[in-house]
Amino acid sequence: MSSLKQDADPAHQEDPRSRGTGSLVLGVLAAAAFGCPFLPEALPPLVRYFPLYLVLPLCFCAVVWGLPDLWRAWGTEDSSPVRARTGVLLGALAVLAPLVWLFFYFGAG
Repeated sequence: MSSLKQDADPAHQEDPRSRGTGSLVLGVLAAAAFGCPFLPEALPPLVRYFPLYLVLPLCFCAVVWGLPDLWRAWGTEDSSPVRARTGVLLGALAVLAPLVWLFFYFGAG
């Protein structure tokens, strides 16, 4: 057998689901949706304000998809769940940002 060809050992292959890319993408989309109202006023209101309705579903999906990846990577030394951790963090911040804003808006009045 050639040294270039090695048997694929399923125990040493990384699970493609455990990378956290889905959580990262959803977290970035949730955080980016906050910037849509600041787009130029020439755009229709549907383009400027509709993404705000998607923030909470995107946040919850980012957290729900990222937590299993973090739990799966907890006991292993060779895995780096940076993407999943970042996605969960962005999802949590995107959920907390409107709540903090509402607290200060109604608390100051």
